[in-house]
Amino acid sequence: MFSAPGTYPAVGLFSRTHIIAMIICFILIGVAVVFTRKMKKSTFLKFLKILAIVVSCLELFKIIWSLANGQTRVNNWVPLYFCSIFIYSLWFTWSKNDFIKEMGYAFIALAGAVAGAVFIISPSTSFNTYPIFHFQCLYSMVYHSLMVYCGIMIHVTKSVKVDIRLVIKYCLFCAVFMTMALIINLCCNSNLMFISTPSGIPLPFLFDIYNVSKALYTIIIIIAHLSIGFIVYGLMCFINLCKRKSDKDMSTISSEASQEDDEDEEVNKKHV
Repeated sequence: MFSAPGTYPAVGLFSRTHIIAMIICFILIGVAVVFTRKMKKSTFLKFLKILAIVVSCLELFKIIWSLANGQTRVNNWVPLYFCSIFIYSLWFTWSKNDFIKEMGYAFIALAGAVAGAVFIISPSTSFNTYPIFHFQCLYSMVYHSLMVYCGIMIHVTKSVKVDIRLVIKYCLFCAVFMTMALIINLCCNSNLMFISTPSGIPLPFLFDIYNVSKALYTIIIIIAHLSIGFIVYGLMCFINLCKRKSDKDMSTISSEASQEDDEDEEVNKKHV
């Protein structure tokens, strides 16, 4: 469970074991949402604060373990990937400053479920290095499942109002950490957030873009990260529009049915 990298065969992406683990994660997320769907907003916000402490302790253990096993490269132990900043967003929810607090909520609401689900589907880091029962794989799947769960539950509990201002706060939050990642990458020849090179991303076309222009590749990755907020916001607006239209149609049908009942009643009275 705590073996050094390369000791045992890695799980591998889209292997049978990976697919089973992925299905189990999504089932558990669904079950958790169903059983906690009536959770109060105040309870959920307390849960986020407790979760900040728990995942930080687990991440610290991961860092210590990585360094103890000689993984001293910045890429291996600095928690500054896109999914890693979920930890910081949880700590932002502790802030008494409303703007900072809402920046944390923004990332959870607009990127939590998306980023977590993408990693569960394609865990290119841990699953290409360790066996399934290694703590790195188990921690990765639990961590990203929590991202998806929190991303869903923040909407179920109506803990935050999703509007264009929240999207802007999301962009500011991401910009802060992407800037930090870019500076560290330039200073330490690392690839935090995969913002400097496509190494580790299973998308061949990104390598083509990188070979044409490194700067263009970086710009595209930055835009891709920021666009998640706008896409999720647009999707939620569309869902709300459909819901309002459906409610309006149901109201119209109910009104027409009520009117018909009244007319039938008047006809019956005349016959009497």
